[in-house]
Amino acid sequence: MKFTAIDFETANASMLSACSIGVVEFEDNVPVKETITLIRPPEEYGKLNWYNVRIHGIKKNMVKDAPTFDQVWEQIHSSIENQLIVCHNAAFDTAVLCKLLEYYGIPVPEFDYVCTVKISQLLWPEMENHKLDTVCNDLDIRLNHHEALSDARACGLIFAEALKSQHCFQTQDLLDALEMRIGHVSQAGRQSCSTSAEIRKKIQSEKKKQESRRRYYAKRRMTTEKGAKHS
Repeated sequence: MKFTAIDFETANASMLSACSIGVVEFEDNVPVKETITLIRPPEEYGKLNWYNVRIHGIKKNMVKDAPTFDQVWEQIHSSIENQLIVCHNAAFDTAVLCKLLEYYGIPVPEFDYVCTVKISQLLWPEMENHKLDTVCNDLDIRLNHHEALSDARACGLIFAEALKSQHCFQTQDLLDALEMRIGHVSQAGRQSCSTSAEIRKKIQSEKKKQESRRRYYAKRRMTTEKGAKHS
């Protein structure tokens, strides 16, 4: 089985401020190809925040001559297009990827994705928390935290460990065992990687919204009808 683990580091809170990406291709749960590169963010979004710099150590002089994301995409697109993408907090990394593609006018490719935060929460609920460094420490996975390549590799190894722990050879077998839905991205839109509890919660929320709208329009209709009678 093949999958690709990715991790972005950003210069600030903007998803367009990606300043590094790590990409690791896996085959049969083993890393076979690794890519890391700095990224020069768009000038209007790329001001480095001191807090982010403290976390990942990437400074302005390190990215001033780095390639922009559209140039980086030429190197990594084959690792992502039509592949299974694995991220720790996939909602963030896939959103960064899609925002960057949109900014540079690059068509969004089709790919599936899974989130190792959600997988680890379901598989190992006894852990203190499910941050990347905590999960890696508990699973004895080496990690240089917030270095994009190390984070991506570690996230892929977490996914590999999850497959092994459930004796699964395919992603869907693992997701079925955990009652999870795979995430999907395409030009038509996004489907989130979700647990069954999240899906139920969303359905309940939508039902409440529909009921609220129904009561609102019923009350509005009654008010209109009363006004018509008195006129």
